[in-house]
Amino acid sequence: MIIYYDSYCNMCTSSSLFWKKIDWRNQLSFESFRTLENYPKAMEESLHVYHQKKWFDGFDAIIEVSKKLPLMWILLPFMYLFKWIGLGGFIYKKIARNRKLVPVNQCDHDGCRIDS
Repeated sequence: MIIYYDSYCNMCTSSSLFWKKIDWRNQLSFESFRTLENYPKAMEESLHVYHQKKWFDGFDAIIEVSKKLPLMWILLPFMYLFKWIGLGGFIYKKIARNRKLVPVNQCDHDGCRIDS
């Protein structure tokens, strides 16, 4: 499973670090989509996961990640309930829209450039 997260987002980076710590079976692979040359613009709006030749995004991506992490299994019934009633996607989109993007430590060896 490959998790494509936004390294410009502190919340996304923190979530990825947390998942990495509790991934005892080493089933998750993490990559910032910002390192990809031609990433889909949809990746700027939500978490994306690629698993078993399928793409998952947003709240569905969080569910897929949770399936791989035994510590998260206790939350899965609630996640599915929230998905079923439409609350999971609604809350996810609200949080994703209001997250702060700060490209901290994203500069290369030549420094940061601001386009005018």
